[in-house]
Amino acid sequence: MSKKYHIQNVLLVVLTVPITYSYAFASGLDSATQGATTFKVWLYSFLGVCALMYLGWKGAESWMDRGHWSDFVTACGKVAVVGGVAVLAPWLWNMFVS
Repeated sequence: MSKKYHIQNVLLVVLTVPITYSYAFASGLDSATQGATTFKVWLYSFLGVCALMYLGWKGAESWMDRGHWSDFVTACGKVAVVGGVAVLAPWLWNMFVS
């Protein structure tokens, strides 16, 4: 990339940021909070489906004698620990902040 194009890109950013700055934050904090909550619900749902698929896979392997039942129990423990972290982390955060 030549120096001329680099300068043009920098000028473009420097000139457009002040113009778009007020529009970026025009909707307020409520919209951002709602978006974060929606994303959190979507993420937890997606991870829950992934966990169920993982446990279903391990259960099917054990049921068809391609794996040991102890592998399935270990997988259940792993899912429980990872799921517990999602609950434990905000609880600990609130405990030490307050």
